[in-house]
Amino acid sequence: MEGTSPRSAIYSRLLRNRAYARVFSAGLASVAGSAIASVCFVWIVYAETSSPLDVGLLGASFLFASILFSLVGGALVDRYDRRRLMISSDFARALAMGLVFLDLEFRGFDLVGILAAYFVLGVFTPIFNPAEQAIVPRLVSADLVADANGLVRSSRSALQFAGASLGGVLIVTVGGNTGIGLNALTFLVSGLLLVGMVVPGSPTPARAVSALRPGYFREIAEGFRWLWAATGFLELTASAMVFNFCQSLVATFLVVFSILVLHGSALVYALLLASEVAGTAIGSLLVGPAHAERYAGKAWVVAYGVLGGLAALVAVLFSTAPVALGAFFALGVVSGFAGTAWLTAAQLLVPTEMQGRYFGIDNLGSIAIVPAAQIGGAFLIEATGIRSAYLAVGLLWFLAGLAFLAPGALRRLGVRPGGPSPTFRTAADGAGTRGSPEGTRDA
Repeated sequence: MEGTSPRSAIYSRLLRNRAYARVFSAGLASVAGSAIASVCFVWIVYAETSSPLDVGLLGASFLFASILFSLVGGALVDRYDRRRLMISSDFARALAMGLVFLDLEFRGFDLVGILAAYFVLGVFTPIFNPAEQAIVPRLVSADLVADANGLVRSSRSALQFAGASLGGVLIVTVGGNTGIGLNALTFLVSGLLLVGMVVPGSPTPARAVSALRPGYFREIAEGFRWLWAATGFLELTASAMVFNFCQSLVATFLVVFSILVLHGSALVYALLLASEVAGTAIGSLLVGPAHAERYAGKAWVVAYGVLGGLAALVAVLFSTAPVALGAFFALGVVSGFAGTAWLTAAQLLVPTEMQGRYFGIDNLGSIAIVPAAQIGGAFLIEATGIRSAYLAVGLLWFLAGLAFLAPGALRRLGVRPGGPSPTFRTAADGAGTRGSPEGTRDA
């Protein structure tokens, strides 16, 4: 019986699926480079300017672009060939990283150029991510979606662990610009891997004629109407705005926390990042064995909300490097578990033809408030200090997690096991997703 198969046998079965293996490998290539480059970018900016505000602007440039293009990207995913969109996005990101690498190599530090490159990443990532999330359920059977997501997220987190650590080593040895060049190469490799991928039963939608026709914007509005009716997912998006606000502020200024509070070097900063992604790798793999997609709403709020806030509080209240490493590892575990449970439930409950728009709208709702965290966080740190800012945000995060346990539809959000297919969810059922048919993806 597949339900009692060892996890290794299930993962082996997934990796024998050629199309899935290409998505899996492409993601590993790009994530490894991005993990190295992100550490290098943040360190380069802070080392050159000594300004928390400039660090905040780095993240904000990506997020502003993501906010602007999330709806466009989601609608494109529902209208055009998803594989081709992923390939184009990878090549565009490779070009952006290559140009900023050359700029830094031959002209020296250029904050405007770095911010521009991060903006380009923010334009194409909201196209790539919904396309990838919508493709995975078409590549594997429904009973393997949770394990497929867990394997992807866990493996990528493991590479982020290695990449973040390597980024710190590169900074103190050959310089951070090398990591940016590696990221350009890995985006290129990712795109080339996807060129030969075949997505079964996924022709280009017949309506994909022109992104500028009037129906394009009506389709975006249709996506908003669907989410408004899908109460559980709507409440989850609302909670994500709060949780992501807190997580983003903590993550953006972790370099400042590492230096001023923990009195660490670039290696300590990189190890904190690495400990979090190592926890994410473990948490992501727990969803399949625990069948957490069945109680995705509870998993999301309790893990990412309540326990995530608690981990942040522990890190600042007991501000030593060993405790901080443990706290960020725990934060990674709960966020990986919560995120994979949500993603699996969304892939199995949201209609296939609506997934691009749902993931695009959810991305917009989840990150819309994050620039406020990054810019506002910089001013808060300047006014009160990094320790006080972290303490306030950790407390807000924890209390918000408790508050979002109240909404009933979010608590009930999950995939009903053994349900008939197709069925249509109603306001009274366990998912809280009215009008969201099950059984809309290939088995």
